[in-house]
Amino acid sequence: MHPDLYLAVHQQRDRELARELELRRAAQDCPGCIVRARRHLAEFADRVRARLAGTERAAAPACCPA
Repeated sequence: MHPDLYLAVHQQRDRELARELELRRAAQDCPGCIVRARRHLAEFADRVRARLAGTERAAAPACCPA
């Protein structure tokens, strides 16, 4: 791979990682985060279903980095 192309790819990856970190921090600071609210609602629904079915609830898949 050409050195300039290699450098450009890694710089783009670094920018994307920095942006993802910014989004994670913003989501943690946001009290009304929709993603976290949806995750908590999904966990609550799993607990209710498990209680009604009399089984253990399955682990919820991670839907976002927040």
